[in-house]
Amino acid sequence: MSDQGVSLERLKERLDREPCVGAIHLLAETYYQQGQYPQAAEASRRGLALNPENVELRLILGQSLAALGDLPAAEEALKAVAREISRLGEVFDTLGRVYGQQARESLQEQAAQLYRLLQEPLHRLLRGEELPAAPQAPPAPPQVAHRRLLLTKTLMALEQWQRALQLQYQEG
Repeated sequence: MSDQGVSLERLKERLDREPCVGAIHLLAETYYQQGQYPQAAEASRRGLALNPENVELRLILGQSLAALGDLPAAEEALKAVAREISRLGEVFDTLGRVYGQQARESLQEQAAQLYRLLQEPLHRLLRGEELPAAPQAPPAPPQVAHRRLLLTKTLMALEQWQRALQLQYQEG
């Protein structure tokens, strides 16, 4: 058995004795990243029993169920995440008003656009209505493509750091 497998087992044993939502989230995420979808779903459900409002655990549960082919259950879990995202979309409405009062028009418009995107299409999706096809985006200019590449590399580096921190946490 690999060191990571042993660490996962130790973490699982400890969580059996002392449940903790943060550690259960870490366990569920690790199982999901390793393709251990039944274990990821089980850990997610356990964490949701402790904290039913945890959107991240609900997302891992939905992703795990989708990977396992339980599409109705995955849809139900993910719709709960979509409802939460829709509710949190109010942040962009408020930010838009704040930017408007500061005469920061471009930021105000961006926030308003995000609010509109999070509200109407999400509400229609949750009601089971057909959504219009998304417009095809024009090809990105080279500088945008370069920024995307840098962003991708940055995200990959952050994921590596996260994995390293998770391993340290599991070993500690």
